[in-house]
Amino acid sequence: MALLSTIDFAIIIAYFCIVLFFGYLASKKETKEGYLIADRKLGVWSSVATLNASKTGSILIVFTAFVYIFGFSAIWYFIGACLGYLVFISFALRLRKESKKYYTLADYFHHHYGKTPAFFATLINIIVMGGFLITNLIAGSKIFSIFTGWSFWISALIISSIILIYLLMGGFKAVVYTDIIQYIGIIILMGLMVLILTTGLPINSLDWNFFSAGTTTILGFLIIGLLIPFASPDLWQRVYSAKDKKTVKKSILYSVIVYFFVCLALAIIALAVKALLPQLDPDTALINGFAQLLSPGLAGLAIVLLFAAIMSSIDTYAFTTSSAIIQGFFRKLGKGVTVKAIKLVLTMVLIISTILVIVLDNMVLSTYIFTGFVIVLAIPTLATWIKKKINPLTLIISFIVGFIGIIYILSTAPVLGPSLVSTMIIISISGVILGGIISTIVKKYKK
Repeated sequence: MALLSTIDFAIIIAYFCIVLFFGYLASKKETKEGYLIADRKLGVWSSVATLNASKTGSILIVFTAFVYIFGFSAIWYFIGACLGYLVFISFALRLRKESKKYYTLADYFHHHYGKTPAFFATLINIIVMGGFLITNLIAGSKIFSIFTGWSFWISALIISSIILIYLLMGGFKAVVYTDIIQYIGIIILMGLMVLILTTGLPINSLDWNFFSAGTTTILGFLIIGLLIPFASPDLWQRVYSAKDKKTVKKSILYSVIVYFFVCLALAIIALAVKALLPQLDPDTALINGFAQLLSPGLAGLAIVLLFAAIMSSIDTYAFTTSSAIIQGFFRKLGKGVTVKAIKLVLTMVLIISTILVIVLDNMVLSTYIFTGFVIVLAIPTLATWIKKKINPLTLIISFIVGFIGIIYILSTAPVLGPSLVSTMIIISISGVILGGIISTIVKKYKK
């Protein structure tokens, strides 16, 4: 049974129309470079909006689940993310300096270390971005299904179709345009939800415990946050698309400030929902909390808030995945052919993802799975920052060891959780060390 009134449906339809309109605007006078990387002309506040919108997404729902489990201590995840972006600024400035011909994360590896490391970076990149695309599509489909009463697959089909339409029209520029309007909406609606849900509400003092998650989980959250930027192709694309190095530095710094306050608001909302409805399933607590606590009209606004966050992530991951497939594996195509190929792959990626969401139906579990692959990509990337002239064979062995390690853990671990992070870090660092040893031996043997 649908939980929405006529006014709620009107608000949601208006939101979809606005998103499609901005996708159409992005397609006007579109150049091939604009489709691929927004003509490398993004200003500070455009970059801030698209940086934050792309990393909000399903984390709204996943973080609420963490709050149900760990209380306010789950905020350590966001503290780690903010620290990670601040650490990344120095590396980002180096990327922007040499990025005039870069479009994807793998281009960096191809330029410095050759075809084979770039191949493995592309492969893991596709798994990471495709995985988070599926996670966000699961979240969006659950929202639509719960509120409308429509089936899960119909909900997934509607969301995928709308995103596909504006991505085909405007490409990366459409991602940026829609991110800007959606993130403005996220900030406004997040503030409104805080006021509505917390007025006069006493939240359990135990849930405010800053360290209740425990040392292992807190360290896991911090380390994940620190590593994620180094394995986030969507972030790298935004570095490439900025006007200059000054824009990169300011946009990342400002985005951290804005992101932290939005995350703090989300934590308060999650605690309020938990205080009012402690019996909810953590995996869908935010969705069901809004459904049960908000009146007609406000429910429609809440869905727009969730959709704005999730769709801004889905379009980013869909475009980044498709771009990685074409520009990572087919480097000698001209720009015109590349744009046409990306559009074809975009269609295929969203169709396949829509089918797969029915199989991977657990967002928290999916997040842990694909975070493992993030670590596999992040550790070798960090190694190239620490030692720029690293041997390509070291990277190749590191990628292979990490890839095999994560597959083994996922297939044998009885429970996936924060402990996965420390295990994968050990495996990935071991892969870099092993690669360094083997490459040194090979080099000496050749001499």
